[in-house]
Amino acid sequence: TNMSHDQASVDQLRTVLSQTLSPDADVRRSAEQHLSQAQKTAGHPLHVLRIVASNDAADASVRQSAAVHFKNIVRRGWDEHAEGGTDGIVISPADRDLIKRNLVELMCTVPPRIQS
Repeated sequence: TNMSHDQASVDQLRTVLSQTLSPDADVRRSAEQHLSQAQKTAGHPLHVLRIVASNDAADASVRQSAAVHFKNIVRRGWDEHAEGGTDGIVISPADRDLIKRNLVELMCTVPPRIQS
């Protein structure tokens, strides 16, 4: 089912995001490369949002990292006609719709520290 595939993607993404916080530069670099590939796939922003929205206190640093990543995707990818291009980031119409609908809800549930 699509849902369990989504969950697998979210779990993998959570792992990759935690690797971006690694003290090991090679681990970080490879995680960042993974993210820059992933952000070109449909559904990716929503997977990131699900991590930001998860109320897992143990995952605070990963959620923070996800929030920053999400902000960068939207900032670079939202305007398809941006002068500097979108770095290959694709936010599909369906994703845009879901992002708009979920964002407000998210703002109400996210700890203030992440909202900045």
